[in-house]
Amino acid sequence: MTIDSNTIFPTMFNNDFRDIVNHKFTEYCEKGGRGSCKSSFLSTAIIWLMVNNPDFNALVLRKVADTLSDSVYEQLLWAIDVLGLTDRFKATKSPLRITYTKTGQRIIFRGADESKKIKSIKLKRGYFAITWFEELTEFSAEDVETIKLSTMRGGDKFWIFYSFNPPSSARNWCNEEFKVPRKNTLIHRTDYRGVPKEWLGQAFFDEALSLKERNERAYRNIFLGEPTGTGRNVFENVTLREITQKEIDSFDYCFYGIDWGYYPDPFAYVQMAYNPAKKTLYIFDELELLKHGNEQASNALEEHLLNWYGTDVNGHCKVNYKNDRIVADSAEDKSIGDFILYGWNIKAAIKGPHSREPGYKWLQSLNEIVIDPARAPHSADEFSLYEYEIDRKSGEILSGYPEGQADHCMSAVRYAMESVWRRRGG
Repeated sequence: MTIDSNTIFPTMFNNDFRDIVNHKFTEYCEKGGRGSCKSSFLSTAIIWLMVNNPDFNALVLRKVADTLSDSVYEQLLWAIDVLGLTDRFKATKSPLRITYTKTGQRIIFRGADESKKIKSIKLKRGYFAITWFEELTEFSAEDVETIKLSTMRGGDKFWIFYSFNPPSSARNWCNEEFKVPRKNTLIHRTDYRGVPKEWLGQAFFDEALSLKERNERAYRNIFLGEPTGTGRNVFENVTLREITQKEIDSFDYCFYGIDWGYYPDPFAYVQMAYNPAKKTLYIFDELELLKHGNEQASNALEEHLLNWYGTDVNGHCKVNYKNDRIVADSAEDKSIGDFILYGWNIKAAIKGPHSREPGYKWLQSLNEIVIDPARAPHSADEFSLYEYEIDRKSGEILSGYPEGQADHCMSAVRYAMESVWRRRGG
């Protein structure tokens, strides 16, 4: 079977299709913006591979099983239709399956929330040569590796396909994983500008142009597939850059916060400064510790601050850092008591019901949160990666600040700055 790429998928995928046919790579990452036809391309490639290789079966995945029938299932039926093969395939919805009637080869659909069912799939013929992770950003890296271990067996050749719209955060695991080419993996980014206008319709192009005029960063992320820091990020005002020692020395006052932890949650200490005139927060020092009791954490923090401030000719710290007021999580009275005994000037944060919301709202209201990723890498990660959650069925963004995402340094920042954000007009 041959494919006329001028009518089936955009010509920007021609080289990719040739590489797939020749099995030049094992893994193929198709990432791009809205309307880039990456899913259409992969669906046609899957059908081609199956029709031309009688032992090949395909496993097609979304994170949640309920999303399969209205997305990848319909997409593959479209591919079968445009290839003129409708009479050769049988499609059923219960179970969700597409079968190539000539040989009995199957396209099986599963959600990563059905991992036990993935392991128990039995095939009448051949093996899973093809695995497609659609909307890869829905999965965790652990999901992907676990599934690949279950499917990549029983044959000599494998094709692993990934497709996704790059998240706005450059530090999202998908963006990090497929940032640069690597051995045995093809990485290809596309956008709607390579698609014939008549395929998408004028309204699509008008929408893209309108967004570009209103919000170019959002346009670049949504339509061009660039990680720009827009989208579901809770904190759109984060800037990652070096904060020079000259800047740090110019701050009149610094704030210090601690979020208690042992394992798997860490002990987190963060140092920052605030410029109220510019409504800008600067985060430039941190210490995270795992499996440190209170005395160990105190000693480690003393050593850290000794290195931070430096020593005089007599080997004494240049600054009496134990005079600095630290605000810590009030949930652990014993930890606060221990640190007072160790000589720290520490007080409990004023928490209470719903105390997270006003603190995070204040952080969102700032003109800028500047974080030095070299001096405070965990803070940089947390603020950059903190994203609103999405309802798994409707796809709608959920209101409220999500639980369960790493927020230890963010909590320390919130505690440290409570004297500012609790003041009206702070």
